[in-house]
Order: sequence, then C-alpha cells, then structure tokens
Amino acid sequence: MNHLSRFHCSRSFTGNVIAMRSGHEVNSLLMWKVTSKTQTTVKEEEQSYRDTSRTSDVRTTRAYLEPEIVSQEIHIGDVTDLKFANRNSLLAASSCGTVQSFNVTEDSKKLIPGQKWEGIHHLEMSNCPCTCMSVSGTDVATCGEDGRINVLRLDHRKPVRIIDNADSCSLNAIVHSKTNEVITVNSAGQLKVWDVRQDGNSPVRIFLVTGKKVALHCVDRHPVQPHLVAAGGEDGTLTMWDLRKEHLPVTLFDSHESHVWEVKFHPTNPNNLFTCSDDGSVLHWQTKPGIGSSRPSTPLAGFPSSAVSSGHGLLQQATSGADTGSPWISSDTSASNVDINHVLPSLTMPVNCVDVEGNSLVCGTDGEALYLVNDLFLH
Repeated sequence: MNHLSRFHCSRSFTGNVIAMRSGHEVNSLLMWKVTSKTQTTVKEEEQSYRDTSRTSDVRTTRAYLEPEIVSQEIHIGDVTDLKFANRNSLLAASSCGTVQSFNVTEDSKKLIPGQKWEGIHHLEMSNCPCTCMSVSGTDVATCGEDGRINVLRLDHRKPVRIIDNADSCSLNAIVHSKTNEVITVNSAGQLKVWDVRQDGNSPVRIFLVTGKKVALHCVDRHPVQPHLVAAGGEDGTLTMWDLRKEHLPVTLFDSHESHVWEVKFHPTNPNNLFTCSDDGSVLHWQTKPGIGSSRPSTPLAGFPSSAVSSGHGLLQQATSGADTGSPWISSDTSASNVDINHVLPSLTMPVNCVDVEGNSLVCGTDGEALYLVNDLFLH
C-alpha cells in the first residue's frame, strides 16, 4: 500500500531545519544540520611568460554542504503543524488530537520528548486532528477539526482556556494578533477574531472573503502592523485584510492555480511575503519602490526567476484614498506595484509548507522533498 508523504517544516533558532515526515507507517520528527562553508575562487592571468607579476580576480562565494540528519524521533499520528515555543522547545501537532513538546539540546544535536497534551481535540466518540498552533510567549493556542480552540501554557499540564464550540466546521489556521487575541480561518471562508480572556464562545469580529463559501487554509499577520492580515484560500487567492476596516478583504490577489497551503510574512522584512500551493509553486511577493522598497527574490541556483503569468494579479483593490499606512493594502497597490517571483523550479508535487528566517527559506512537498533556498535577496 502506498502512503502519501507530507512534510511540515520549520527553521530553528540555531539554523537547523526541523521537519516532520508523515503518511508513512512510522511517522518521524527529523532534525537536519545545515552547514555552510566559504569558498574562494581565484582567477590568475599571466602578464607575460617572463614577468612574475600576476593579477588575480578573487570572488568569494558561499557553498552549502549536504544537510545531515542529527536527530530523529518517532511521532504518533500524522503531523499537522510545527512551532518553536522558544530556542529550546519545539511543539508538534498531531492528527490524533495531541500536542507534543520536544526539548532541543543546547548543542542542537538531540530532540528529547517532553510534555504531551493528549486528546485536546476530539469528537463525541474519538479524537480528531489538531490542525494548527500559534505561540505567544508561554501561551500556545491550538485549533482542530472539532471547531475547538484551546489555550495551553508551557508549564501547565491542562489547557488554561477552552472554547468548546468556537466553530461548526474545521478551523484550519490560527495566529496571534495580540497576546490575548487570536485570529482563525475556517472551511466556510470566514476569518474570526477572538479575545481569549472573554467568557463564552463568540468571536469579537467576523470577516468574509466573498459571498461564496471558499475555504481559507492559512493565515499570517504582519509582524509590525498586527491589524494587517494575509490569508490563502482553496481557490488559489491571496487576500489582505485590514482588521480596522470593513468585513471584506481590502486587497485580493489571484495568486495560484490551486489551494494556497501556507502564507508567511518575512519576520523582519514585511515588504516580502511567501506563499506555497497545491500547484507545486512557492511565490515570493515584494512591494516595489514607491509602494515599499524591495528587490526581486533570488531563486534556486540554475533556475531563473520568472514573473507570474499575466493571468495572476490584482483582483480587488483598496478603497481609493484609503490611508492604511501599509503598501499591501494601500490605495496605490496594484499588480504592477508588486513583484511576484517563483522561488522554486516548476514542480508537479504540491508544496504543503514554507518557512522563512533571515535570507533562507525552507519548504516541503508531498513528494518527500525538502527544499532549502539560501541567499534570498531581501531589502
């Protein structure tokens, strides 16, 4: 029997790559060590066969050695999400409704199983997948196919807050907008804002993509402007929201040809955003000078950067004259003001996860492949 393989990856604080491989008879948590070395290439040219003086053209480049697996741990159930709580603590969500912590040793060479929150997502008769997590300080918010939101605390054995009937359908992604506020997206195309300090099961606000029920798979917030939120849907669109404004997206891009599985703002260069899709592509979005300073992404060596076809671009624009203070939802935003570049060569297998840190990007595919792209050019 063939098993679908699925990777969920995250780049660690130490520069190592952590990934989960699922869909096999035995699922694994793997940690790779990624090492770089500096190579100096010297081009020498004789001035004359009698002249001992020579000119040299010295170029310094960076080469990356073959990644090395330094630790491997068995994981129960398929992997649904990975998050670092801090430098030495990794969290893994499971299709069994469980969240497991792993301690990363100081030398980053060992993963040690730690606390486990079992069965925190369940239906009447059995456990169901914990679909996603978000970390804020020592608090971890989780969602599941049961429509439940849990708030865990790293030093507590049980959830400190449970919203039992947060939704009537699967919650697909969650992100903290503030310390005590989370944003969720669901299979009905809704984006909801929750204050986890409040009693009851009602969100603070509800946003809709359109009148149609188009499932939203992923969500991320701007690292500097928490009211700015990006989400990806099953129809391949990338939506930008201003939570201070209307209940509909401010900007909507036709980005991919199939499901958008993950969207990530760059944590320190938020004029850069990355998406991955079931169509096998990873896109690097950058606002242009005048809207926001940026330059094109550097793709994998040997694969030229290519702009997305003219069929991909802006579908809906910010209200004219809107003073948003962000290039992503400004009234000046248009398809011509955003660079969209392919990060990977053309692939046939879906890319189901992506993470970015510094000038490095890591992503995983359904074909048991991990891609590590270094030296992204970021303004």
